[in-house]
Amino acid sequence: MAGRDDGGSGPVTAAAATVTFRPAGQQDLAPSGEKSRIAANLAALELLRKVQAEQRPATADEQRVLARWGGWGAQGVAQVLDENRVEFEPERTRLRELLSPQEYAAARLTTINAHYTDAAVVEQVWRAVEALGFVEGRVLEPGCGAGAFIGYAPAGAAMTGVELDPSTAAIAGLLYPEATIRAESFATTRFPAGHFDAAVGNVPFADVALHDPRYNPARLKMHNHFIVKSLQMVRPGGVVAVLTSRWTMDATNPAARRAMSDLADLVCAVRLPSKTHWRAAGTEAVTDVLILRRREPDRAPAPTGWLTAVPAELTGPRGELEMVPINSYWSEHPQRVLGEPVLEVGLHGFAGLAIRPTVPLEQVPALLGVQLEAAAAEAQHAGLGMTPRSVEQQTQAAGWVPAVEGAVDGQLIARRDGSFAVIEDGGEVTITVPKTQAVEVRALIELRDTARSLIAAEAESLDDSPELDQARDRLAMLWRSYVARYGPINRFNPRRSGRTDPETGEEIISRVVPPAVRLVTRSTFGTVVSALEVFDELAQTAQPASLLQHRLIVPRQPVQGVETAADGLAVVLDSLGRVDIGEIAALMGVEPARAIAELGDQVFQVPGTDQWQTRAHYLSGDVRTKLDQARAAEAESPGHYSGHVAVLEAVLPEPIGAGDIAVRLGAVWIPDTDHQQFLAELLNDRHGHVEVTHLTGSQWDVKGPKWGVEATTEWGTRRMPAGTLMGHLIAQRAIVVHDTLEDGSRVLNPTETEAAQEKARLMQERFAAWVWEEPERATRLLTEYNRRFNSTVLRDYTADGQRLTLPGLAKSFTPRRHQLSAVARMINEPCVGLFHDVGAGKTAEMIIGATELRRLGLIRKPAVVVPNNMLMQFATDWLQLYPQAKILAASTDDLTADNRRRFVARVATNDWDGVIMTRTAFERLTLTPEHEADYQDRQLDQVREALIAVKHAKGESVSVKRLEKAVLRAEEKLKELRDRATDPDLHFEYTGIDYLVVDEMHQYKNLATTSAIPDANILGSKRATDLHAKVDYLRHTNGNRVLTGATATPLANSITEMYVVQRYLDPDALNRAGLTDFDSWAATFGEVVTGPELAVAGGGRFKVKNRFARFTNVPELLAMFHAFGDVKTAADLDLPTPLIEARPDGKRIPRPIVVPASDQLLGFITELGRRSDNVSYATAGEDNMLNICTDGRKAALSMRLVDPTSRDNGKIDTAADELARVWKRTRHNRYLDPDTGQDSPNPGALQIVFCDLATPSNRWNAYHALRDALIARGLPPGSIRFIHDATSDVEKAKLFAACRNGHVAVLIGSTEKMGVGTNIQTRAVHLMDLDAPWRPADVAQRHGRILRQGNQNPEIAITQVITENSFDAYMWQTLERKAAFIDQIMSGRGVNRTTGDIGDATLNAAEAKALSSGNPLLLDLAVAEQELARLTRLERAHTTTQHTLATTLTHSQQALESTKARIERLHQMAARTVPTHGTLFALTLASSGRTITDRAEAAAHLDRALAGLREAPVAIGTLGGHHLTASAQTRWDTHGSPWRHTTWSITGDTDLHTTTAWRIGSDGRPVDLGTIARLEHLVAGIPTAFEHATTHSEELQHTIAQARRLHGHRFTFAAELAAARHRYADLTQQMTEQTNQPPAWEVVAPSSAVRPVNDPPPLGPGRGRGGPAI
Repeated sequence: MAGRDDGGSGPVTAAAATVTFRPAGQQDLAPSGEKSRIAANLAALELLRKVQAEQRPATADEQRVLARWGGWGAQGVAQVLDENRVEFEPERTRLRELLSPQEYAAARLTTINAHYTDAAVVEQVWRAVEALGFVEGRVLEPGCGAGAFIGYAPAGAAMTGVELDPSTAAIAGLLYPEATIRAESFATTRFPAGHFDAAVGNVPFADVALHDPRYNPARLKMHNHFIVKSLQMVRPGGVVAVLTSRWTMDATNPAARRAMSDLADLVCAVRLPSKTHWRAAGTEAVTDVLILRRREPDRAPAPTGWLTAVPAELTGPRGELEMVPINSYWSEHPQRVLGEPVLEVGLHGFAGLAIRPTVPLEQVPALLGVQLEAAAAEAQHAGLGMTPRSVEQQTQAAGWVPAVEGAVDGQLIARRDGSFAVIEDGGEVTITVPKTQAVEVRALIELRDTARSLIAAEAESLDDSPELDQARDRLAMLWRSYVARYGPINRFNPRRSGRTDPETGEEIISRVVPPAVRLVTRSTFGTVVSALEVFDELAQTAQPASLLQHRLIVPRQPVQGVETAADGLAVVLDSLGRVDIGEIAALMGVEPARAIAELGDQVFQVPGTDQWQTRAHYLSGDVRTKLDQARAAEAESPGHYSGHVAVLEAVLPEPIGAGDIAVRLGAVWIPDTDHQQFLAELLNDRHGHVEVTHLTGSQWDVKGPKWGVEATTEWGTRRMPAGTLMGHLIAQRAIVVHDTLEDGSRVLNPTETEAAQEKARLMQERFAAWVWEEPERATRLLTEYNRRFNSTVLRDYTADGQRLTLPGLAKSFTPRRHQLSAVARMINEPCVGLFHDVGAGKTAEMIIGATELRRLGLIRKPAVVVPNNMLMQFATDWLQLYPQAKILAASTDDLTADNRRRFVARVATNDWDGVIMTRTAFERLTLTPEHEADYQDRQLDQVREALIAVKHAKGESVSVKRLEKAVLRAEEKLKELRDRATDPDLHFEYTGIDYLVVDEMHQYKNLATTSAIPDANILGSKRATDLHAKVDYLRHTNGNRVLTGATATPLANSITEMYVVQRYLDPDALNRAGLTDFDSWAATFGEVVTGPELAVAGGGRFKVKNRFARFTNVPELLAMFHAFGDVKTAADLDLPTPLIEARPDGKRIPRPIVVPASDQLLGFITELGRRSDNVSYATAGEDNMLNICTDGRKAALSMRLVDPTSRDNGKIDTAADELARVWKRTRHNRYLDPDTGQDSPNPGALQIVFCDLATPSNRWNAYHALRDALIARGLPPGSIRFIHDATSDVEKAKLFAACRNGHVAVLIGSTEKMGVGTNIQTRAVHLMDLDAPWRPADVAQRHGRILRQGNQNPEIAITQVITENSFDAYMWQTLERKAAFIDQIMSGRGVNRTTGDIGDATLNAAEAKALSSGNPLLLDLAVAEQELARLTRLERAHTTTQHTLATTLTHSQQALESTKARIERLHQMAARTVPTHGTLFALTLASSGRTITDRAEAAAHLDRALAGLREAPVAIGTLGGHHLTASAQTRWDTHGSPWRHTTWSITGDTDLHTTTAWRIGSDGRPVDLGTIARLEHLVAGIPTAFEHATTHSEELQHTIAQARRLHGHRFTFAAELAAARHRYADLTQQMTEQTNQPPAWEVVAPSSAVRPVNDPPPLGPGRGRGGPAI
């Protein structure tokens, strides 16, 4: 039998009985008639229930009834389970009485492929196996059904059957009690490789790929998967004999056959007639008997011709010829096809291959036997028979012990005989445990099993029974006994390893764990043992965990019925995660129609489907598309969807008007035809010179004339015409003009550049207005813009979150409202960004969300990727939230070469609730080369599409070559990014992970991004590319539900990071909007400007920078971002975090402590100003503004960092004073232990100091200097710690625990090492910023260490130590401005349609000069000077333009006069022209007056006349009514050969001429018939010349009119220039008169000037709350 298999699992069963059923033939098995089969099935089920209830084996008579069971897959029988077939309602009712809901669902699933095998065929297959040499041994039957193959097995066969359907498996167990029947999915079956001697059976046929990453990584279809897996479980020399679908052999794709051929040789194949199984299974499918022999490793493969399927021509049912794929094997062995191949219409109405029997069907088994017997003989002769087990194989077989029920791979087992084993491949593998460790290992295993039993008991019972209390007391007793004898479970000894971390360069400190503890805790379920205690790593002491003290789990009681439809809806949403009308009706006890009516508009049916959605779901998302679908459905079925249309129209966003939309050239929502029309109108193009083509993405092709006043004066410049300008604007390229010097170098021409940029600005402004001027165009584009960017309604998940019951969640944890909403969003959306402020509880959101997704069946195996130092903390948090959870935590060590295979096997072969991986471990788990190649191809597709589009539009050209190079460059870049050492057998795909949760998502923002804007161009990091590749693989394999990313800082440097985040989380929305690359996105939402930067003090060198000036259409941009981003700022959350101590001005914000600058520092800052001038003048060598800024930041901290000879400690002493003052006030504060809730024995608060500069080293550094200063002020040396002391993740965890437990008073660290994942807030009372970081995100991470839930202080202090007149002030002001901007963008509150960007933190030269002078006014002066210079350049360009226009007028007027005269001449010449074509040809020679009518003769005469021709024109004759002249010159080519060039002209117009050339000394004549033809064309072209001259005259008149219109115009920016001159003069005057102002901040004098602080009395004790902060 071939039972359907879709991934379920069940227990291993073996019925104990003395009777083994042996069928005499098919008459003893399932009957063939539909009614008989149904009756037999029901009888068998009724008897099964009776025998099971009496807990006894079946009698022989009962076995005969059970053997008639035939499953539900046969034609005519499957209809019993079709709810629409009312005639079978009595049978269905009886079935529901006999089967549990799970068993009934399993029965329905078997209808797809539960087809049984005819007994006579079974007998022949067994005979063939025996003929190949089988005598005795282990035999596997995958998909065994009721056990037909088991019933006919030889006496020596020890049978193991695997059957998914529990009822069928139970029947098989009663029929064949000596066999082992496993009620589980074959996809989950585990045995060691080579465990069986043979495998037989009828594998299930289905176009479904089961999830079995270990044995089916290629996702083969079910029948092929079963064959390949069976081959892997059979030993070399064994055989696999199966019946399978014809598609195993005939599929065009040979992948499955190749997988089989890699393991085995095909012994033989026999194709059976179509209806061979009709009597037993009610199916007419074409099946094949395949016998394969598992090949020994050292044996050469047998012939592999059977791997190929080729098209064959067959006659169809109507006589037509069709091509059908058929394996080559059948043409080579036609005798093994037991019938005639034809095309017939089958049961489902489609024509397909059929094998028409040539003998009666009852004779087919005998015919099969003949072929199998012959094949077996041939195989034995060829050495392809079965071979006996080798000694090694016998030893392996003898030593295998099946695992106990419920054990999983990787689990450690303590046997009763004192030995130990680990579960591998479903069996126990004995391991050696030293005698000195055995007793402790056994104690740890007992702890593990007792804890798991207690957790299971809590989950199963609603009552707090005495048994639960006894189990908890026993667990606590076992733990206390263990600790008393051995010490804490988590104890360890630190030891120097002598190794260095390759990433940090720091020494690795090893944590030596007792061997017994390491053995148990690293095994499956071992994490539970570690979680049984709260461990103080510094004191090496432990307290019992909560599980040992009180109940943690309260199971959810299932809801059996509801009163209202609304209650039913809430129940099914919680239990199923979707609307199920049938389930709601069942809960109410009514018909579905009644439930639908009562639900009303709480739910909506999606048009065209049977899917229902809640109101919140249906009325959110892309409602415009939903409205279009509803309107279409309403038009088709009037009255059915009018309600849908009405509610969707009500929520449709208000249309955005033309006045609100910022229009940019190159915006993807404006088609290229509009761009072309705009440029043509702009340039008054009457001759079709303008052509604009949108190729793909941001690739456009713009052609336009490079002449004319419009192109070169009004809308462009002569150096950069209008068409070129438009092309640059569309492509976001820099608009710059360079001059080439004599030495070949290029320098910026600032005047021409400024002029071109001004024309570009005018063109952009004109385009923005032009778009809306024509009503039809405006309406069309408004509709398109709103469709793309204004169709989304965001869903409020508050109500959805409140409805969640979260079964399994520890009762001690109550999620906050925003956490529940986040979980609801994860359930309802394919990808989510949890962008919640620091301390919002994202860890709990990720864990609960992943757990719910898995519970609802939306995902199978989630993996959480965390920073390296967060692994154990995250695992602990998971078990605290879900004590029952089955999780696997993987560090970098778990993916080293030795452990990687074991880890992948553990992930793949177990059903984990979650796999937690460090970031580094995740990167080491690579994709297969095939999927790597698929990813690279998809990334390169866009570039290739651009190449194809350009070739199609333009043919081979420069653009084509450029794109071809781009493809190659992109390909090589991807190869570089993906180039890593990989294990050829172990890959990400093999783990079965189908969903990722990525913590600290901002660490993956450097995803390769190609852009014409340098600041936006990202080369990409391997980390980001690795994540994107895996997400891309999951998206293409499993659909869009693939990722949740969490970070408090999704935007760090620029709004452009929104684009990168969306590429991970919502790429489809980008594609739907046409934003397929970054530059398309930028053209829609950004405005890029190009500007030369001028030195503060003037100078002759400029640099040009392309940058985002501002962002436009911001609400639509934010709508796209919020469509996947769950944004929660601090203002949104209202978290229970401590207050910041109020400053003297009453504001609860960080308090600055200002330190006066030393004379040495002021002098150094002046030197920095000089260096910035050198950078501006391009005389700085290797120096740059980033170096200057870094030196400025260092000097602000301490001059020792830039001058080793200095003795200036800078901020150190002032910072030490403040830290010592706080320590003296808070060192006696009392706190609660966060894990136990009891009073902590250790008093004292924690202070956190951040300093990114001068980290610990062998030189002078701020860390050691500050520690020494604190020790001098009385702090104990051991209470001052550096984060850099912790050189491993383990050491970090230990240090953080010490901070939480009161062993550390001051912790000093950098943002990088002490930001993300640092949970030390319990006692934190004061945080000090000793320096300023680069980004607002860094400030958020810093302050999030203290402003965090779990801080027991009601009030804390944050201080920022700032050196006066240094770079500090600029850095903090910039950070404050950026942070406010990011908060505004993230929240969407108060955002205008246009906004600036965040920008970077590097000072420009003007800012550095202002800081170096100590006078901020100088910055205003520098800005004013730059503006004045810009306007002056524009004025100069305007003057040049006016001069050019005057020159154009003069020259054009002169040209017009001469052109008019020429037109008159050409008119007269055209009037006297005589035709010369055909016989009308006549040439009159000037020398003799003779007229020649023969062209050849005329050529000969002219040839002779050329002999004496010189440079002066000579009359040669008259042709077509016009006198011709000729002149000649001799020239030499590059090879030195002389050539005779003759110019032929018409007298009266020298512009009418043609030239011929003849190489002197060559064969041939200077004048031939070709020359005569050219002369005739010259005369005949006079009318055409007349037309061209007339057109030129019109163009000149147009040019003169345009030049007159523009000539004499005043300078547009004259007023602005006058104002700029006035402001510059005014600022210069202020600089002269300015007097110093007192500082704005409180100034703290150096330490020596400060009066000593008296030690205040200790604060009174509190119940877990600290006293005042300062």
